[in-house]
Amino acid sequence: MPSAAGFPPTAGAAAAALVPAGRRARALAVVVGGLTVATALGVPLGNLAERTVGWRTGLALIAALCAVCAAAVRAVLPALPGAPRVALRVRLAAVRRPGVAGVLPLTAVGMAAGFGLYAYAVPLMRALGAGSSAQTWLLSLYGLGALAGSLGAGAAADRFGPVRVLTVGYLALTGTLAALAAAVAADVDRLAVSAVLLAAWGAATWFQTPAQQVRLIAAAPGETAVVIGLNASALYVGIAAGTGLGGLLLPHGVLVPLLCCAVLAALCPPYLALTARRRVRPTP
Repeated sequence: MPSAAGFPPTAGAAAAALVPAGRRARALAVVVGGLTVATALGVPLGNLAERTVGWRTGLALIAALCAVCAAAVRAVLPALPGAPRVALRVRLAAVRRPGVAGVLPLTAVGMAAGFGLYAYAVPLMRALGAGSSAQTWLLSLYGLGALAGSLGAGAAADRFGPVRVLTVGYLALTGTLAALAAAVAADVDRLAVSAVLLAAWGAATWFQTPAQQVRLIAAAPGETAVVIGLNASALYVGIAAGTGLGGLLLPHGVLVPLLCCAVLAALCPPYLALTARRRVRPTP
């Protein structure tokens, strides 16, 4: 899936180049918002396509949609200045800069905390008492929460700064995961509670990407595409690590991975405070 993984950083770099610096977080949030909707709705829509037209036809429809999107981008997106080819050693050298190196681990840990049980959302919803008829719309609420979280975080980061937004967001993620664990432990069987918690989980997971990207661009303003690409790599590392951790712990019940994810989320605010206090000059 290299082509799919390569799209978000390219789109993020283009969005950052199209707007003034004061609106950069909101532009990045729009890109992340599209990614969140695709992540949240892709699985149920793919399942629906497989059941109605078959998986081969479903893949063909996805390919056709990609072609339409490519044509639309070509027709609508203004020409942007290119950049010289950046060697791999130069890209990796950016990681050694304190302003970049301090941000990337937070992306990985934060996404691991938020995604530890996303791939296992069905067992989680069952533990909350949600039957199969309710699971689709509960996942849709997760997606709506994720979209609202990313767009809201983008606007807030432009206004209040990324560090404040991240602090509030990581505390919210910790509280949401703890509340999910408490609901599972108490055997809460109310759809209203599940709906609120799923929407909050989506919002608290996806709020972090726009603010993190703004921090990286501020640290290396001359290498926007490189640092956004590095952040995307850290994001995928976090998702993979969180999913692996969730799968490893799931045989012990849903409560155990939920508590571990809550602990990971609780580590993020102190780490953020530590790195935010380090005044690093932006890279010219």
